[in-house]
Amino acid sequence: MNFSKLSQSFKMSIKSIMGNKGRSALTMLGIIIGVASVIILTGIGEGATSTINDSLAEMGTKLITVSMSRGGWGGSTRTVSIDSMQEFLDENPDLVEAMSPSMSGNVLLKVGNENTYTSLTAYDSTYADIKDPKIQSGRFISEFDITHRSYVCIVGTYIVQEYFGGMDPVGETIKLNGRQFKVVGVYEEKGNSTETSQDNAVTIPYTTAMRFLKNKNITTYYFSAATEESVEAAVNSLESYITNKLGTDTGFTVSSVAEIMDTLDEITGTMTTMLAGIAAISLVVGGIGIMNIMTVSVSERTREIGIRKAIGARTTDILTQFLVESTIISAMGGVVGIVFGVGVGQLVCTLISMQFVTKPSMVMLSFFFSLFIGIFFGIAPAKKAAKLHPIDALRSE
Repeated sequence: MNFSKLSQSFKMSIKSIMGNKGRSALTMLGIIIGVASVIILTGIGEGATSTINDSLAEMGTKLITVSMSRGGWGGSTRTVSIDSMQEFLDENPDLVEAMSPSMSGNVLLKVGNENTYTSLTAYDSTYADIKDPKIQSGRFISEFDITHRSYVCIVGTYIVQEYFGGMDPVGETIKLNGRQFKVVGVYEEKGNSTETSQDNAVTIPYTTAMRFLKNKNITTYYFSAATEESVEAAVNSLESYITNKLGTDTGFTVSSVAEIMDTLDEITGTMTTMLAGIAAISLVVGGIGIMNIMTVSVSERTREIGIRKAIGARTTDILTQFLVESTIISAMGGVVGIVFGVGVGQLVCTLISMQFVTKPSMVMLSFFFSLFIGIFFGIAPAKKAAKLHPIDALRSE
């Protein structure tokens, strides 16, 4: 097939499509919906993955968390002392560079005559080296606060808005479970400054918390790996070290943000692939629509085919014409589907405050798959048209 004949087939296909605009549009609809579905679902899936990874990355890709679990219903918690964890830090400078004990719970917050329950966290001053606490005003916990068990705190923006009228509360005092604390800092907004968000929170020195809460058992430790490359080695060494201290390899977990990110990438990647596969089913349905319409088109144009074959058109010419026509329909549907999918996907993600990530590879895959569908499902009608005998075709009317 030379270029001039291919060009002629293309022109005739365009003329046929434009001569039946309504039917052509309905034929494309299945392809449009299929391609758009693939783009939307994979874009949302990739966006969700990106959003989660960004949130985890904010925690620090070198972050390692050691959590001690409670043994059995109401059982006691076995833990490793702060001195032992400090010993691991001092002996492994090539693996870890910082460590902070952590405590958490709920306390009754009282400002003036108003009170509410708020979440309490307690850290060492080195926590600021492990995770950026993002202080809006004032300061974070200092080494002086840790050494002297100071009754100081950092509060979230919900507390600032609700109990201080939005005014900077640094230097003011609040009561936690009846004990007076001085506000030395305010966190940046993390949620929507609502009662159920992360902004309804208070942080105090862990040494103060041990005395204040009358609990000397530290169940959580945060470490920062020396480098991103040393995270895995640090996790393995910590597991061995704690196992040796406890005499058992159960009752605790050592996890890293990098490990969590890898796991989430696998899960979201699988989910995105499944969603794309489900969406691709509609592309197959669209291909069946193309085959049906092209079959009808062959029946309607039997006389035209007979005339073309009578004046010298070969079987390959007729076959090429109908294949080109089905390919053009699927290609146009693919382009419209891509534009529609990207537009709708971005709109949906904007409404739900999430990223929409369109991978060029997925866009190209969707487009070429739509072309394949058009060609594959156009073969049968094209063969039917090509096999028509010119005399039979001319007698059809």
